Amino acid sequence: MKFVFNQERNDEMRRMLMMQPSMDEAEALIAKDDTDGYAWYVMGKALSLEKRYDEALEAHSKGIAYAPFYAPNYFGRGGKHSLKNEYWQAIADYTLSIQLDPSNWLYWYYRATTMNINGDVEASISDFKECLHLTAESEHYPLIHWIYTSYAELGRYKEAEESLSLIADDVVPPQMDYGYSMCVKLYKGLVKPEEFIDEEKMATLVLPRENRVHLEENTMLYGLYWYHMIHGDEEKARAAIVRLMEIAYPGAFGYTKALPIARKLGLIKEENKV
Repeated sequence: MKFVFNQERNDEMRRMLMMQPSMDEAEALIAKDDTDGYAWYVMGKALSLEKRYDEALEAHSKGIAYAPFYAPNYFGRGGKHSLKNEYWQAIADYTLSIQLDPSNWLYWYYRATTMNINGDVEASISDFKECLHLTAESEHYPLIHWIYTSYAELGRYKEAEESLSLIADDVVPPQMDYGYSMCVKLYKGLVKPEEFIDEEKMATLVLPRENRVHLEENTMLYGLYWYHMIHGDEEKARAAIVRLMEIAYPGAFGYTKALPIARKLGLIKEENKV
């Protein structure tokens, strides 16, 4: 099934994904109409920013109870389930989001990442490729990164390399995709491994958010691991995971995907499983 790309819709979803509402703003919307699905979505976002994840999940659930056909609250609740490692619940919520709004690429993307983390790597590739039809080329860097590393994880290195042709070398990414774009440039040979990570430079280029450099670096180190594995340098691949564990950013996709590798390499003792 192929859907129609809609830039206006994509811009709105980017806004909803990146919004940082205060509790006062969320409470004002609830006070205005406590049956409004959007108001409960904003409340869920505000609570998440305060790391009150259980309350955020409940807020999204309330929004679903009042407005069961409003897809963003299934999406928001899915994210909270993912944070709690409740992956099947998250996949179920993302699937409902897709059923309600099938042309929304973010719903496909987050279902894909969750399926991937949950072990269904093959199926996740199909969802990532569906996202390619629903997004502008500037938004393809995360998709190419996931497709590349997914093929690598499956041992299909040739297909990983072939996936790099899905994006041109000169595409300019949005600021929030800095780490993903650097990974793809590394895979393509446009950036040298020794010049790949420069925290001082990154601090001037990434989104101005707390700990954003380390969040981006988690993605980049996970990508660096597979780059070295594909190029046959297991020692450098291991070093990338060692560094990733040192600057661990729980909740980051790169960190979550690196945990099983770190355990296999003996970097995490069994009793310290997250």
